[in-house]
Amino acid sequence: MAAIGSVTIIGAGISGLILASALASAGVDVMVVEKNRPEDQLGTGINLQNNALRALRALGLLEECVARGFAWDTIDVRAADGAPISRQPLPWPPDAEIPKALGIMRTDLADILAVRAGKAGVVVRYGTTVSDISQDADGVSVTLSDGTRRRSDILVGADGVYSPTRAAIFGNEHVPSYAGQGVWRYTIPRDETLDGFTLFRAPDRPAVGYLPLSDTQSYLFILENAPAPKRFSREELQSALRERLSHFSAPQIRRAIEVMDEHCHISFRWFDVLLMPPPWNIGRVVLIGDAAHAPTPQLTSGAGLAIEDAVVLVEELGRGQTAEAALRAYCERRQERVQTVFNCSLRISEIEQSATPNGAESSELMLRSFALLSQPW
Repeated sequence: MAAIGSVTIIGAGISGLILASALASAGVDVMVVEKNRPEDQLGTGINLQNNALRALRALGLLEECVARGFAWDTIDVRAADGAPISRQPLPWPPDAEIPKALGIMRTDLADILAVRAGKAGVVVRYGTTVSDISQDADGVSVTLSDGTRRRSDILVGADGVYSPTRAAIFGNEHVPSYAGQGVWRYTIPRDETLDGFTLFRAPDRPAVGYLPLSDTQSYLFILENAPAPKRFSREELQSALRERLSHFSAPQIRRAIEVMDEHCHISFRWFDVLLMPPPWNIGRVVLIGDAAHAPTPQLTSGAGLAIEDAVVLVEELGRGQTAEAALRAYCERRQERVQTVFNCSLRISEIEQSATPNGAESSELMLRSFALLSQPW
């Protein structure tokens, strides 16, 4: 890290904290600025495919994630009544040391990353935003919402799909767009009869998906097509989800309905997607994760691509080249891989919204993407 002595990262999400920990462990002075507070952490579960788990192993984070999550390697398809239809293994190359996929609670993953960052010496300024960014040939200066000024060699925008950093540096023409779908998520106790990713299908109804997240937790999800983004009040969420699940008689889904009460966590979020054109940096300010590329969730690869971003950026910053050269190299390495996965995922979403969905095309796109992601990043 000869050319990099200090880094400021905006956003304490997955990519931001992973990048911060890796840089701080290499002796870099790292500050992370995060608008939310730790107690505000929300979210249901997240799925990490094999490529993301390889990256976590390279960072020394895999073992703890596996211990707190649930490894799985099959895709089951069942009828609305729970009768088995098919069972297929995930198309990742076999690896005795790394699971093919891992479900984990977002809050558990966030806790793992925050603890690692703290041990590495990262300073995280929670409940803080950036009010001003300026840069010159030698570095970047920011003013924080509490009036503090900080100067660093580079600034990383890891602040999500609605990134204020992206807007401040690249302008307002790069904005997310609605992809025509949204997703229901409902966190429930894990059903011991299901040991992997499972889809329940009913005629003329969106499929209900199931993902285990730990030995005790899991979530159900439903993808829903809509010509415009839908919004539900907190009071409407439970009754709306009950109605959507009522068409399924599988015992696993009936049990999920039975435990639904005012304390359960149900969410609905529509898909806003974005893919920044290259390069993802201007001068010494660079974007990673959803700030640069936010795909639809069909390939469950958004978090994995964000983790890869952090790994690749650390590798390029560690080559001893200038800061500008490192940022250019990072962008060049990520562009084709990210664009291919983004386009394939978006196309699968479009297929699902068509009047006559082409399952064969969707399967081919999934296999093509996973084949690419199985290669080094």
